[in-house]
Amino acid sequence: MRKELEAISQRVRDAVWALPESFDRGLELGTGADGTPTSNIDKVAEDVILECVEEMDLPVNVLSEEAGLVDRGQELTLVVDPIDGTHNSTLGIPLYSVSLAVGASSLTGVEVGVVRDLVSDDLFVAERGKGAELNGRPLRVREADPQAPATLVYLGRHACVDTMKVIKKAGRVRSLGCASLEMCMVAQGKFDAYYMNCDLREKSIRVVDIAASVLVLREAGGDLVDLQGRKLDMPFDLAARSNFLAYGDQRVREVLL
Repeated sequence: MRKELEAISQRVRDAVWALPESFDRGLELGTGADGTPTSNIDKVAEDVILECVEEMDLPVNVLSEEAGLVDRGQELTLVVDPIDGTHNSTLGIPLYSVSLAVGASSLTGVEVGVVRDLVSDDLFVAERGKGAELNGRPLRVREADPQAPATLVYLGRHACVDTMKVIKKAGRVRSLGCASLEMCMVAQGKFDAYYMNCDLREKSIRVVDIAASVLVLREAGGDLVDLQGRKLDMPFDLAARSNFLAYGDQRVREVLL
């Protein structure tokens, strides 16, 4: 399934790169199955993915933030975020991706994950038990300075007040607006942790956002836990939401939680 997911991500890249400058990426077309607005750019990418699934006759159901669950009577499900970082894309900020993962029913059962940066074309791939790669080269988390971990932090309007406590424990802090690539940056060793703590449940992370990148992180030697320190698992359900801490070095977990 790895080759098929890589091919689908490439098809999405080609479609996005082919859009004319006049294309209104941010035009809202309605409300997706997850309850958030569906933008023009999201619809383009999702249509490509659904077409690929049919053309390739992949033995999977599809769970996407826009279309919801497309039940094709299969045991495995393709979990999709057609455009992760939609707002970045509509603003012309060069950080957004397509995220594709295949598994049975939840995060811990994901077998293959692919995240393609739709600007740089960097390709992150992980297979359960086989490690993670960036553009064909092995990925590994880095050893951190636990007293000043470089940390990605959710800083949106619904950030919980406790977020400031984490910021004060961190070294450098960034908020980039693309969960899949931010998770992959921890796997890549560019950052030591990624923290999200929303005070509104509906704004917390969804499984479609991170299904692929969590496998990348875990196969690179890191992990993802909830804010009580428990290994995070999420069902393949658009209603599921969670706050979390992703980290590369176990010592960072102890400091930030």
